[in-house]
Amino acid sequence: MFVKLFDSTSDSLMSLLNRIRECKIQLPDFQRGWVWDDERIRKLLTSISLSYPIGAVMMLDAGNPDANFLTRPIEGVVNTANVKPDVLLLDGQQRLTSLFQSLILRDAVKTRDIKNNEIERFYYADINSMIDPNADQEEAIISVPGTRIIKKLGNLVVADYSDRAKECENDVFPINLFFDSSEAYAWQLTYTQ
Repeated sequence: MFVKLFDSTSDSLMSLLNRIRECKIQLPDFQRGWVWDDERIRKLLTSISLSYPIGAVMMLDAGNPDANFLTRPIEGVVNTANVKPDVLLLDGQQRLTSLFQSLILRDAVKTRDIKNNEIERFYYADINSMIDPNADQEEAIISVPGTRIIKKLGNLVVADYSDRAKECENDVFPINLFFDSSEAYAWQLTYTQ
């Protein structure tokens, strides 16, 4: 007789992202690839910043002999040590991949725009919007090109976040430093000078 056991845990986001980085959480090879676009990623980051629920994830114990699948790491993770996963991510891949790439990786997130064109993006928290109770919190997370320079018509530079000093001058905190306490602290030291 086959018995299904369901377990509900409350792993922290940091714990999940670390397990993804360590290849302890991987995808069954039959899962489709990561496809979320820039706006979905930005809205997900906004939801997290506002403590909104972002849905459940479903995982399967990788040691289950009845479910022996080929596996692959989450997009953006390199499994150089050929680590075998503890669990397989069945539902929640788009959200967790988006969070991993935007919160953990230092490189620009390779995603798509609304017209399905390939683009590279970095995500920032607008500090002034975050602390202003009257500001539209839906706009506090911003997405910028991989160059970290925002241009408008005629190549006019509207904002330049291309180095730490310029990020600080513009009061924007890089989301990909959020879980790196030493880098976040170094950023804060520059910001408060």
